[in-house]
Amino acid sequence: MLTSIMRILARKESLSMTQLAQEIGCTIGEIESALEQMVHMGYIHRERLGQSCSSSSCGADRCEGCGFVSSESFTVWELTERGLAIVGSELK
Repeated sequence: MLTSIMRILARKESLSMTQLAQEIGCTIGEIESALEQMVHMGYIHRERLGQSCSSSSCGADRCEGCGFVSSESFTVWELTERGLAIVGSELK
């Protein structure tokens, strides 16, 4: 499943978690777990875009301290060099 997700991320398409889960054939929970595992392994990194809490200690789309919530923020998952190397080696 991890390499399937990396191949999809390499396409640089904008997909929702639901669309990604459907394409892979698993649940959103499984996708979320796989993404966190890939971050930990250094294959991808997460970037939050849009409005966020102005507190320098927060930066989340829902701040625990101030309660800031923005429907205009979203997460982008990108392959790292290590992830790109994995996807590239599969294509050879």
